[in-house]
Amino acid sequence: MAELLVSVSTGAMGSLLCKLGAILNDEFKLLKNVNDDIKFLKDELEAMQVFLLMMAEVEEPDKQSKLRADAVREMSYDIEDSIDKFMILVEHEPSSRSDGLGKLFGKSMKKIADLKTRHKIAKDIKDIKKQVKEISDRYARYRSQGTRSTRNAKVDPQIVAIYKDAAELVGIDGPRDEIVKWLSEGESAHRQNVVSIVGYGGLGKTTLAKQVYDKLGANFECRAFVSISRSPDMAKILNSILSQFRNEDYSHAELGDPQLTIDKIRNFLKDRRYFIIIDDIWDAESWRTLSCALFKNRCGSVIMTTTRIHDVAKSCCSSHGDLVYKIQPLSAADSKKLFFKRIFDCEEKCPLNLKEASDNILKKCGGLPLAINAISSMLATGKTKEEWDHLRLSIGFARGKNSDIDTLDYILSLSYFDLPLYLRSCLLYLTMFPEDYEIEMQRLVQRWISEGLIHGEAGRDLIELGETYFHELVNRSLIQPVDIGYDGKASRCRVHDTVLDFLIYKSTEENFCTMLSSHVKSDSRVRRLSLMENEDPGSVEQLDLSHARSLFAFGFTRKYFPSLVNLNALRMLDLHGCRRLVNHHIKDIGRLFQLRYLNISWTAINELPRQIGDLEYLETLDASFTGLVELPESVTRLKRLARLFVPAKIKLPDEIGNMNSLQELWDINPFKQSLNFLEELGKLTNLRNLRIIWDSDGSDDASYKGKELVSSLCKLDASNLRTLHIEFYLTEREATLIRHPFFPALNSIREIQLRSGKLCWISKCLLSFANLQSLHIIGDTEIKQRDLDMVGSIATLLEFKLRYCRCVGPIIIGRGFPQLQKLAFYYSYMQLTFEVGAMPNVKKLDFSIHLKSFKSAGGGFDFGIQHLSSLASIRVTISCDGARAAYVESTERSFRSMAEANPNRPTLEITRELTEDMLE
Repeated sequence: MAELLVSVSTGAMGSLLCKLGAILNDEFKLLKNVNDDIKFLKDELEAMQVFLLMMAEVEEPDKQSKLRADAVREMSYDIEDSIDKFMILVEHEPSSRSDGLGKLFGKSMKKIADLKTRHKIAKDIKDIKKQVKEISDRYARYRSQGTRSTRNAKVDPQIVAIYKDAAELVGIDGPRDEIVKWLSEGESAHRQNVVSIVGYGGLGKTTLAKQVYDKLGANFECRAFVSISRSPDMAKILNSILSQFRNEDYSHAELGDPQLTIDKIRNFLKDRRYFIIIDDIWDAESWRTLSCALFKNRCGSVIMTTTRIHDVAKSCCSSHGDLVYKIQPLSAADSKKLFFKRIFDCEEKCPLNLKEASDNILKKCGGLPLAINAISSMLATGKTKEEWDHLRLSIGFARGKNSDIDTLDYILSLSYFDLPLYLRSCLLYLTMFPEDYEIEMQRLVQRWISEGLIHGEAGRDLIELGETYFHELVNRSLIQPVDIGYDGKASRCRVHDTVLDFLIYKSTEENFCTMLSSHVKSDSRVRRLSLMENEDPGSVEQLDLSHARSLFAFGFTRKYFPSLVNLNALRMLDLHGCRRLVNHHIKDIGRLFQLRYLNISWTAINELPRQIGDLEYLETLDASFTGLVELPESVTRLKRLARLFVPAKIKLPDEIGNMNSLQELWDINPFKQSLNFLEELGKLTNLRNLRIIWDSDGSDDASYKGKELVSSLCKLDASNLRTLHIEFYLTEREATLIRHPFFPALNSIREIQLRSGKLCWISKCLLSFANLQSLHIIGDTEIKQRDLDMVGSIATLLEFKLRYCRCVGPIIIGRGFPQLQKLAFYYSYMQLTFEVGAMPNVKKLDFSIHLKSFKSAGGGFDFGIQHLSSLASIRVTISCDGARAAYVESTERSFRSMAEANPNRPTLEITRELTEDMLE
């Protein structure tokens, strides 16, 4: 991992050491004594890096150590900036002319330039060496006696939840009764039952488990409750389990070897009905050890675990019939009830002038009981409007002053410090996005890469590695998944407001990201800056951005957007969605020699400067959804560009074959390009992901271009192309171009969208694609039973979506769709029936219904959902305009009945749209 190239814990130290190593490997010819100075620097910085890595594991460092770590980390950024500047000096030396006398003159000038450059580098290295020695000497003079590696000893706040009076709880009855019902039904009384409650910290997992325990405990012969924690003492925990089951005390010395204790527990439980709660499990290894002791008998015993980590919950529930219960935040009504009960006894007693502030505070709490309790305890003694308004901005201002806020901080920090260092940096990076923002995974991963936050071994696909990081944060319940696909993985995420507040606090403390709305230290250098639309223009103008590595703007205005002239250290520039930004805002983009990532999507920019070709480090250029009609020829000089995203109507340079570093290319229309371009496309042998728009728009040369395109696609398919996504806009005449064998059965074709044309025109073609996984039919086209039967015969299909289609006659789904995971009907009206045995692997159903039209089309509600044997979730969106409220409610009841009829009890999510136009 190159010891963390860039990290919240080590700054730029890992990246810097790699560059110093490259210089020492004789890649740069320097003056005689410079190599010795660089060797000294490398040795000294390696020792400092070890110190930073040790400090990263210290949750509460002493002030002296914290100051030293901050200074070393900031110094690493400054040194890397200096190293990068002289590396650019070396790489941009003037080139010689090729003619006789001019060539001799050019060589002489190059020698002079070389000497001048080497002297400047030598001076810079001397200055850096002096800076490193000064920091080392300063902290050697004030060396502290050590650091505190853990927090002050305190009682685990989860213990309070164990002894909570049920009368004080809100919103617990429903989840408790649901689990109790599950444990009391069917075969549960005769087998071992495992329930794992999973969710992020503060949701009330321990409280829920204890309430189930109290409800059912009297029916069990022996009971136990143990808490595991991040660093469990398994011998002590096993001792506690045996003591509770036998209702006797044992000393650690009496029990000795954990294996002997496990044997004692197993023998004791062999013929007994027991109930045990194993609270707060952090890893599967702890569960495997404990499960050895819990004898699997036929007495109807219950094991209940709680965890923040989804994979751990699954490992606890590995047997058929076990239940992973995903605890949900409190509803809006229950949140209000809990909040006002603690402050005023009831909502009716809340003064009118505090109503608006309370709504905003509850929104920030996001149904998190721990956050609601913490904030309400602060407001119970202070009821002025100013105090409430203060809390609108941040709940973190009371850290160290309020015990409930400290408890919340402690619970969240457990998850944070359980992360490996590289994931901490990736998580803190999310503070650059606003509250409630839906963060797209691909965009986030690309930025992580450009920032140096993702570290892979040589040859490892960094995009895939970044996606693994993203899903691991979801797995640990630190980010909330959004837009979950057929594979069960999210393509977007949100950060809970309370979690975000904690992360902003940590990020500000480490000077990792800067937000003007947070409390920025006046003496801190800005490394990463996030600008919101409502920022104070004066604050922006006063910022020194000469050390900024990242600039992220949200909806920023033209007038106050900072100039790019002095942003020499910038590596990442994200202007996505800044619709007021125009061409002149990026006219100086060619000066940003360090730039790795540039995103101008959804802006008013319609032309790129020619100087963009000078950005030789640029890896990602996202110009999608802009007014660009042509890319300058200079982009073909971008030898490191790996990802290029452009609007569909753009004309790309003919010499695209020179950009052999490209790995992803979206969304090009081949029929807008020249024949030379289509031939050059086949030279991009490193291309892994390609999205094309097949829309000839009736052009006369469509046949010629189609043949050249197919030739290049065949070459790419034989190289590294993994995913080819094609979006078709077809007329009947154009459909002949893509019929087999003219259009070959490419192995890389994974996704097809048909946006205009009939499905039957491409049916033979679809059946020939051996790896087709996703099919999306969009637009006003007829879908008949035979069309569904054809699609169902595509053995590899995992996702099938219909949007705005007209389904003719009753549709019956019985055979076919052997591997389908997700089926979606978006405003596509039909009489639909699933027969017994239909779609054996489908897990997700999505329906979007315009209820008034659905009713007039004669659609019924008995779809036979109970026959879908693997169904896990149903999502329904109801467009209510023009429909009566009673009909909306009866529709919702119908879907609830269908969900309950399915033996898997799939989750059901119902959303109403356009409720303001619903009839009384």
